[in-house]
Amino acid sequence: MSAIPATQINYLEISQNVKIEDQNTDPGRLWKKALDLLEAYDGFRRLYWGRSPEDWSKVQLHVVRDHLSQHQDFQKTSKYEQLQSILKKLIVPSSVPFTRHAFIEEFTPNNQALGKGAPFSGTAIYVDTNEAWHVGAWPLWTHIVRHVDGCLGVTGGRVVESVDGHHNCYVVYVGWESIEKHDAYHHTRHFANRRVVLALGNKGWKEYGHVKFQGAREARGRVEEETPRVSKESKL
Repeated sequence: MSAIPATQINYLEISQNVKIEDQNTDPGRLWKKALDLLEAYDGFRRLYWGRSPEDWSKVQLHVVRDHLSQHQDFQKTSKYEQLQSILKKLIVPSSVPFTRHAFIEEFTPNNQALGKGAPFSGTAIYVDTNEAWHVGAWPLWTHIVRHVDGCLGVTGGRVVESVDGHHNCYVVYVGWESIEKHDAYHHTRHFANRRVVLALGNKGWKEYGHVKFQGAREARGRVEEETPRVSKESKL
């Protein structure tokens, strides 16, 4: 697992009226400073962020570094304190930001999820997963869903922290051309005949929704090293 880059997922609540997307505004300039701080620290590979169409105030900011320890070390620095000071000026005052860490991998070629071109990424967290999920159900599902109309890539990975008291959790992000195509698939016979796969090796899912990733930065001068994993469990 240590060879897989570590993604820090920052969950923030920032009003849709706070235009962090526009660097010509004060919030946009503050947001840029926050991203600059994250990019400058050791092990940086990429970052990307976006808002949830279900609630545009819900922002996810993902930061990918070589190692989990680099995220942890950054939180002990003065730069991290600067970052928190900036974010406090942007978030809804009553909100409480939090972070998770996950070892997210790409499972399909030409992946566009996670800020790589897909208009939307559907997401959920599967809880209390076991080996039946990791070596059977999930690899099989990545082969099933990649061929569905509108799918633009499949990613996922183990979550370090517990989620609502559940351990061994697994977060997934699947790129889609539109939310309508994603939702429509759930009403097809194809999905009905195969949905049992998603129930294997876990005790359910949480936090289903979508993210419209609209900003991404790559490490300067770095060649992408990650290659999609190819499963032997399915040949659909």
